[in-house]
Amino acid sequence: MPEPVIIANRPLTARLLLPVWIIQTGMGLVFALAGLRLLGPGENGAAAVLIILGLVLAAAGVVMTGLSWRSAWLKGPAIEMTAEGFRDRRLSDQLIPWAALSWKLVFNGRGHAVQIDVAEPWRGNLGGFWAQRALGRFNRLFRHPEFTVLTLGTGRSAHAIAALLARFKPATS
Repeated sequence: MPEPVIIANRPLTARLLLPVWIIQTGMGLVFALAGLRLLGPGENGAAAVLIILGLVLAAAGVVMTGLSWRSAWLKGPAIEMTAEGFRDRRLSDQLIPWAALSWKLVFNGRGHAVQIDVAEPWRGNLGGFWAQRALGRFNRLFRHPEFTVLTLGTGRSAHAIAALLARFKPATS
């Protein structure tokens, strides 16, 4: 088995992004409220579009705020890979045995992300931070693995994290 890998948490970027996500959430709510004010007789659908897009923007902002918050204030390492298993402390404090973990590098439209699935019964005990669970539901819509191993706060790219994971367990196809 390879030497253990410990990836330190580097919170500066996450702390800098927190106000951005908070502002995005607020702007989404402002758009939704503006759409509500436009509702009425003779409305041509623009109000409904404004409400829906505002709520989507706000929901994404809430999730991204949660993800950034967790990375911004996390004490200790972000990711640990040992012979026993994998732990991403931004997802959960639980160690995931290698036998229960499958992963792959996914192109998500803008860039690449390392995404993982956790088999039962470990999945049931994983818990997971609420923002990661919300992002997991979104990932499932696109038939990707449930959880995302964030690059935020690691100082590593998705490709670099994938290369480290591949030392312990090959990617699933």
